[in-house]
Amino acid sequence: MDVFPAEKNQALPAEETDKDDDEDGVDLCRICRSPETPDNPLRYPCACRGSIKYVHQQCLLLWLNRRGFKQCEVCGISYSFVPVYSENAPQKLPWHEFLIGLLLRAIRVVVWGFVILFNAYCYSLHPWGREVAIENQRVFRVSEKFAFLLAGCIYSGFIGYVMAVMVLLRFIVDHLFGLYLVNGLGLGVVARFGVVLWKYMGILSDWWHDHLIRFRLFHAIMVGPGEVVILPRNARLHEFGAIRSFLFFLDDNSFAVLAISFCVSFFFVLLPFFMGKLVLALLLLFQRMEVAMQLLSGYSLGQEPVTVGYMTMLSLSFAYLGSFVTPSRNSIQTIARRLSLGFLLVAVAPPFLLWILAVKVWKNLSVVKDGFILCLKIGVLPLALGCWLDFCTLPIFGTRISKRLELLSNYPIIMIIHWAFGQICLMLAFNSMELIQKLVKKRLFWFLLDVTDPNYTITKLHIRQILFALVFHGSMMVIVVHLPIMTIFLISPSFFPIQFWIYDERIMFGSMAAYVFLVKLGPIEWLAELIKQAVEPIVHKWIITISSWLKLSEFLLENHADQNVRPLQNLDEWFLMYSIAEGSVVCFHGSQSDTNFEEDIGDNRFILRIGVILVLAALSMFLISTISMVFPILMGRVFFHSISFIIPFELKYDDLYGFWIGCYILRAIYIGTCFVFNHIMIGRTDLLLNLVLLWIRNALLFSIWISVIPALLGILIDLMIIIPLQVPLNEPPVYSFLRDWLIGLVVLHIWTYLTMFTRINCFATVGWREKLERIRNVGINWLPFTWLLQDVICSIMITLSTTLGFPFLVAYSLLPCLGVSVAVNLAVQRLIWPVLLAIIILGFVAKLTLDLFVYIHRVEYNDRYMVGDRVTDFTEDLE
Repeated sequence: MDVFPAEKNQALPAEETDKDDDEDGVDLCRICRSPETPDNPLRYPCACRGSIKYVHQQCLLLWLNRRGFKQCEVCGISYSFVPVYSENAPQKLPWHEFLIGLLLRAIRVVVWGFVILFNAYCYSLHPWGREVAIENQRVFRVSEKFAFLLAGCIYSGFIGYVMAVMVLLRFIVDHLFGLYLVNGLGLGVVARFGVVLWKYMGILSDWWHDHLIRFRLFHAIMVGPGEVVILPRNARLHEFGAIRSFLFFLDDNSFAVLAISFCVSFFFVLLPFFMGKLVLALLLLFQRMEVAMQLLSGYSLGQEPVTVGYMTMLSLSFAYLGSFVTPSRNSIQTIARRLSLGFLLVAVAPPFLLWILAVKVWKNLSVVKDGFILCLKIGVLPLALGCWLDFCTLPIFGTRISKRLELLSNYPIIMIIHWAFGQICLMLAFNSMELIQKLVKKRLFWFLLDVTDPNYTITKLHIRQILFALVFHGSMMVIVVHLPIMTIFLISPSFFPIQFWIYDERIMFGSMAAYVFLVKLGPIEWLAELIKQAVEPIVHKWIITISSWLKLSEFLLENHADQNVRPLQNLDEWFLMYSIAEGSVVCFHGSQSDTNFEEDIGDNRFILRIGVILVLAALSMFLISTISMVFPILMGRVFFHSISFIIPFELKYDDLYGFWIGCYILRAIYIGTCFVFNHIMIGRTDLLLNLVLLWIRNALLFSIWISVIPALLGILIDLMIIIPLQVPLNEPPVYSFLRDWLIGLVVLHIWTYLTMFTRINCFATVGWREKLERIRNVGINWLPFTWLLQDVICSIMITLSTTLGFPFLVAYSLLPCLGVSVAVNLAVQRLIWPVLLAIIILGFVAKLTLDLFVYIHRVEYNDRYMVGDRVTDFTEDLE
């Protein structure tokens, strides 16, 4: 019962609530519709006015906890809360309280490190853990200890998965069976131990449940149709008793993580490991090791202590359960009678069940037939199209049919990918048919299946329709995919296969991260929207032009030659599913019968012209597909090759990234050309001139930003870090300005990204954060050129030049005048920049340490003396 009065009041009309307010003349809470009281005053935390201006703080907190919003749903103003401290709170913590709080937090951090090491150690005892560590050591080329540490991190993820399963299991038991299963376990000491274990694991699962409800995926799995939100369970960690009291210095999160790691590791690894070691030791003690090993080594892990422990635990469990069903002497006759009755039932039951099954199948033969037809339409048809598409694209990846068949035989689950690609092809065909049917007359589709017909049923097997869909889509894939690939291969055999970073094991981890980053950028949605806007007018113009050339406008377009396209009737989701199930080659215009069609096809020239338009359509699709494959990939490869001349190391290009880069470059060229041409045609040369000047200004600033500033920054990094580490003092350094520029460019843009687009504020001052925030919010086109040049570009250049020039003047001008020796002078010239870097790092570390101490002081102060928080009024925020 968690019903809020606000939900009831939401159903009331706004006029009635306003009328009540006007009659009473008293300000009311917009949630509970009650006036303020001395101990519960009304607040106005947002910009809303009228009857929804005021709210009680408790009502607002309940509403926020239920709905999950951090801001007002009406005006969008974020709510602001200020902490409320006790009356005896000092201005700052005493030094001994602060040191105790600092020590406790340090212990909590140490506990998290101990958990990771403990998990890594436990997983190293398991054979799976050793296999994972060996694989990590082979792939990432790291040391053995670091490989086991990575395996421990994977094992920690497995623990999280186990706890998620526990949460789901407890949810099912509590909601479906209640406490029946738990109460039914009172069978002995082992059962009582299971009840206690279930109790404490339930507490830990409650804690994990409260952390999982922050994720949307958990809500999608656990929230039912009638539920609004999942309420936290507030894990009762204090019921651990003496263990929790002993570890009083840990907070709830650290204690729960430690308890979960120990419990899972104990029952999954440690207990089986020690039981296996004990069993193997006993077998060795009785000198039956060889016989026992032959019995235990039925598979490769038979001699592992963990595996032996699993077998021992399973045997003990069966022995314990078998003790409850051990027969006594008096019940032997009863058991014999029951066994004979059982044999009789086994002899009579199969024929009877077969007869019932045959009758059911005969009565529901239509259901079986309908299911077979649906599987054929929804499963087999997309799968066949996906496999054919895979066959057409084999030359792109340089794969042979034998290897692909071998891969499918080893991993049949890959056929799901083929089915998904077949569904995508059907969706594209549906969109194409929908676009064409907007332009041409409906009588052209007389031979297609009409899913809008009232007599249509999806469970009817339309063999001709399925065969036509297979032939049509197969031929379209050959025209659009296979023939362009083979043409490109014949013209340039080195163009295929395409290259991917993921095929290089050295950068496999980085390439996967790069592909995830590419997916987050959303280029597929961008390309889909771009194609969707461009395809419809192109197809429209093509059909009108070709129809007019071949004198088919009257037959094809009728009154649509003037480019007025009629709207297509809106189809619901069922018609969409029907069309995809029928191969997406269907009609949406009702009856297709037309008496004039036979008269139209009576002329032989008409058939010839229809054939010509089909050939021209196939040729157009072939050319467009070939150009769409070649140009983006070629532009991307040219881009990568141009970069390879600049960077000092070899860069292996990736055709997936090259395709998207080529698409962006071609789109930018097309938009720029159209923009200039349109402004010249309409006579707005003055506006075009202003834009050209703006582009020149931005190009000048951008050139300085990517040339001068990275060069100065790279030289500074070279003098501070690279030369002191790589070049001895008795050898002169060799400067690589190209390498310095590239290093400076990478560091500069990493710093810019961290400062502008993240919450990390330790790498820039407040002034620089304000400048970069202004550039991000206003935009570089709307900012004055003088401000950008003086306050941003020149400021960075002056800072870098001073950092480079002052040590240079000291080392090369001041020290020789003082008469120091040549060796000392060379050492100072080489080490003055590293010393400056050390001073900067010490200052940076000191600042971070001070900020950390201030943060810990504030957190400890709030933990000790904060009694609550108070929502601030909107006027207080404005002030």
